[in-house]
Amino acid sequence: MTRQLAFLFLLSAAACTEQVTAPGSCPNFCPTDSIAIRDTIFTTIIARDSSFRGYVPGYGAEAMSVADLPGIVDSRAFFVLSKAATRVTVNTGDTTTTPIIPDSVRFRLSIVHRDTLATNLRIRLYHMPITSDSTSTFASLDAAFNGPVVDSMNVSALLASPAFIDTVTADSLERRFYGDTTYRDGAGHILAVRDSGRILDLYFHLDTLQAPVVEADSGQLGFGVRVAADSLASIALGTSEAGRPPALQRFFPDTVSTQPDSVVFGNQTQTPLFDSFVFDPPSPALDSNLAVGGVPAARALLRVAMPAFLHDSIDVVRATLVLVPLSAVRGAPSDSFSILARPVLADLGAKSPLGTNSTLYGSRAIHIGASDTVNIELTNLVRAWSLDTTMATAFILGQVPEATSYTEIRFYSSRAPAFRPGLHVTYVKRFRFGVP
Repeated sequence: MTRQLAFLFLLSAAACTEQVTAPGSCPNFCPTDSIAIRDTIFTTIIARDSSFRGYVPGYGAEAMSVADLPGIVDSRAFFVLSKAATRVTVNTGDTTTTPIIPDSVRFRLSIVHRDTLATNLRIRLYHMPITSDSTSTFASLDAAFNGPVVDSMNVSALLASPAFIDTVTADSLERRFYGDTTYRDGAGHILAVRDSGRILDLYFHLDTLQAPVVEADSGQLGFGVRVAADSLASIALGTSEAGRPPALQRFFPDTVSTQPDSVVFGNQTQTPLFDSFVFDPPSPALDSNLAVGGVPAARALLRVAMPAFLHDSIDVVRATLVLVPLSAVRGAPSDSFSILARPVLADLGAKSPLGTNSTLYGSRAIHIGASDTVNIELTNLVRAWSLDTTMATAFILGQVPEATSYTEIRFYSSRAPAFRPGLHVTYVKRFRFGVP
């Protein structure tokens, strides 16, 4: 037995030390390299970065910001409704007309964004000049916003009240008209909850003094909205651009009908010709830093000088844009927003056309009160740049959605050497195989 074990040991030793003399032996065909992952923060390849303002104005936004945050901002919405018919022909062939006298008026506002933790939230309506337009400022409308209140609704009190069930009209019909859940108060205000609580439709029932028909003004009316609360007084109202504009509906006897006026009614709806918001303090002027957001919307253009070796000798594992804010964004917690990084098709400065390939986009949420470094994932974009040398190596940072709020963030630019933007790239050098 001992001899057999010794024999096996000698065989195994001989197998380990035997050298192959035929072609193809190691190390000629063995890899001569190893996989090496490199991690580098490029601090000087982003240059010629700048900001431009004026892309989306307040009257072209998808929402109107309304807030009352002492020491931070006072933001107010306003809009001018379209013209309406003020007279009607009673009988066919008549050469005279009679004035339209509404029996009642229903006015709707849609809250598309709010802080659910707000307490004692109240919405107030004011009359605005029908001449209000894009040139109107906070100061020019201040007197109207401090005039008599047309009507006021306590949203928090309505939401805390029992849901309304109409015992005369079927509940299903009531819900189809107003929304998923409906609340009412003694003043005739209606609050309808839609889209799983994400949208609140507010209905004000106004009389002819609150919403008069003035023939000289072709039935036009202007309204303004302010918000108040014990805390977190910040909401966003729907606009025409978002498909949920303010709407005023007048109901009046149908004098053309042969049926009694108490049975048949006519109605007409007026929606805004113009809607926007003003706030104080206004968005500050652009400076040497990178501004993103505000009203009119500001965007930042960043240009990247790609090193030659990032084009043809590496594989990008991950790429992250590193930005340092000047300070935390001020506002209510519900005013948080996102920043979107989008490549440009050609570098034409402020007018650079944006790329439409969403797989190359990068985004990051910006929270109110946070001043941490902002990192935006740009792996797919940097990979595309490394593979295609014809692409413009530049991208634009913009707020999402734009111009819906006074909120704005500013980052240090390449003109601040200690805090300039950087590109954090993790990459692998191309693997070199053995040479025959």
